[in-house]
Amino acid sequence: MNHTAPIARPHVVVIGGGFSGTALTLHLLRDAPSLPVRITIVEPRPALAEGLAYSTQAPEHRINVAAARMAVFAETPDDFDVWFYESGQAATDPDALMADGSAFPARAVFAAYVRARLTQALDAAPAATLRHARLRAESVAPLGAGFVVTLSDGERLTADVVVLATGHFSPELPSALLGLAGDSALIADPWAPGALAGIDPTERVAIIGTGLTMADVLASLRAQGNRAPVTAVSRRGLLPRPRTRTPVIPIGQYADPPSRSASALLRRVRTAIDARTAEGRPWEDVFDAVRAQGRAIWATLSPDDRRRLLRHASPYWDVHRYQCSPQIAGLLQSDQVSGALSVVAGRLFTAQRDGGALRLHLRHHGTPATLTCGRIIICIGPGRRGSFAGNPALHSLAKAGLIRPDAYGLGIAVNAEAQALDAHSSPHPALLVAGPPARGTWGELMGLPQVSAQPREVACALAQRLGALNRTVMELPA
Repeated sequence: MNHTAPIARPHVVVIGGGFSGTALTLHLLRDAPSLPVRITIVEPRPALAEGLAYSTQAPEHRINVAAARMAVFAETPDDFDVWFYESGQAATDPDALMADGSAFPARAVFAAYVRARLTQALDAAPAATLRHARLRAESVAPLGAGFVVTLSDGERLTADVVVLATGHFSPELPSALLGLAGDSALIADPWAPGALAGIDPTERVAIIGTGLTMADVLASLRAQGNRAPVTAVSRRGLLPRPRTRTPVIPIGQYADPPSRSASALLRRVRTAIDARTAEGRPWEDVFDAVRAQGRAIWATLSPDDRRRLLRHASPYWDVHRYQCSPQIAGLLQSDQVSGALSVVAGRLFTAQRDGGALRLHLRHHGTPATLTCGRIIICIGPGRRGSFAGNPALHSLAKAGLIRPDAYGLGIAVNAEAQALDAHSSPHPALLVAGPPARGTWGELMGLPQVSAQPREVACALAQRLGALNRTVMELPA
């Protein structure tokens, strides 16, 4: 995939080759095809564009948005859907096709689509080279106006620009389960290779968390033959909503004029939903408009109101914003009807081993309750404590005072141009943040199309910086 190019080309190192890092690279190459640049994506996974969301190879793990709405390019929102059929993927996965003509392919197929578009963009960018370094970034240190990135094999990369596309913080083990840390019956990371393989088909399972990750785990358990009862526990017992089959029409303006407070914003949204429901329209009309205006809405709120939304509204936002594919919604419904899935709203206090079983003690509707199981699987979503300890590259930058957590524990503090802010809140023009780690400033950066639109904006700013670096090199005396 490499091309010959001028010797004096700026070097961009992208740390993280999941969707965000790959999308940024794709947009940079596609939107600035004549730009002389060397790009190295540091990603230990064998394939790009996967990350946590799309690395699963399980066919039962599907995108939760119809393919026709998986917009990597805002100007062609049906690009994935077109590729899905033209590439022949649709013919190999009849379960992806719904009766209304929509398609919900496996998530691995979406990653393959992004890689295909990346290859096309690179082939059309003759002055660019791309390297996938299947290693881990161990440290990032300043070097002149740029950085030096040390990889897990000892290689040192000099970079004119570093892009941090490291994804979400790792989830923390709930304090009530710390006493079981290290117990083989506690599965802290359901996405680790083989994490679910050792579960007996008749073994009763408790899942902590009731969101989309829980639904994926349940689908995997059923696919591998587990028919034992599963109990899913979360504070509110909220399940992801099934996706409406009615075409959604975004409606409403929720950022202008700005709401006076978080509670005023919520009242405004609820009033709009009630009005649409009274007209026979789905509530998704309002949610799609709020999602599209998420960055502007977030920008109008004070820091305190942002915290209030995160504390009180985010669980409800999540189950409405991140809905189930029809296949997963059908599984959740059938398992609940049959009694194979129980959903418990309760607060977990303690858990301990009792011989060959695990006992979880919680308070359910104000009443103490005990849950007995053979395995516990943690599905609580991204961490929110603002810790960089799980990522050595981020840890090295934080230790040097070059980055800091955002004020909400969602990711890395950045300015409106996605430049990382140091310990003194000063931006570094050569240290950029792409994807969910920037959501403390940018707002909703979890699902498409926002998680592609933000890297595209970053890629545009990056192209301007690289163009300036190229002009500087050309003006240097021979």
